[in-house]
Amino acid sequence: MRMTSLQALHRSMINLDVDIQQFQVTLGAAEFDCLFSTRESPFVLALTSRGLNPHFFKFEVTQGYWIREYFGDMYGDLLEVLRNGGAGNEPLKPGPFLEQLNNQLPTTAHAERVSSTAEIIRLRADITEDRDKPYFDTWIYWKDKKYKDVPSTDNQAKTLALIGPEALKYSKEMKASTKWSATDLNRNWTTQKRSDL
Repeated sequence: MRMTSLQALHRSMINLDVDIQQFQVTLGAAEFDCLFSTRESPFVLALTSRGLNPHFFKFEVTQGYWIREYFGDMYGDLLEVLRNGGAGNEPLKPGPFLEQLNNQLPTTAHAERVSSTAEIIRLRADITEDRDKPYFDTWIYWKDKKYKDVPSTDNQAKTLALIGPEALKYSKEMKASTKWSATDLNRNWTTQKRSDL
């Protein structure tokens, strides 16, 4: 289904020069914390159900702002969340669900809705590396070492999702992994670059 609200939100994000937005939606009685990221390709719309037993749902938003009307392994968990939210015993139909979601999505971006790295980690259960360390610390350079697969795929995915495509580009060009911290050290990836390379 074509998600026209995400298209409008993305245009607003471009005007604001941001690539991520956090917001909440309510679908029936079920509430979700949401994250829309244009840092990745395809774009990502992440929904995390609110409550004692949160479930994570990741939707890929392909060119033209389409989300596939097939939920695969997510179907059962999403149905459970919606039923626990008061949806009764109705079957989950992807098309109507996505239409309802589209109608709940914001269409205007706001600077205060740009998520911190800690919030991104909380709302993106698919980021697997060092989940207890959401804050950028420094770069680890592998240039002079004989490691072939560095930075790791998981490290690159975390770098992209948390601090963006320019950081990932630097990581690849400099053969540097991001190092993360459990406490906020107020460090920016650009100020931690090596100047002697």
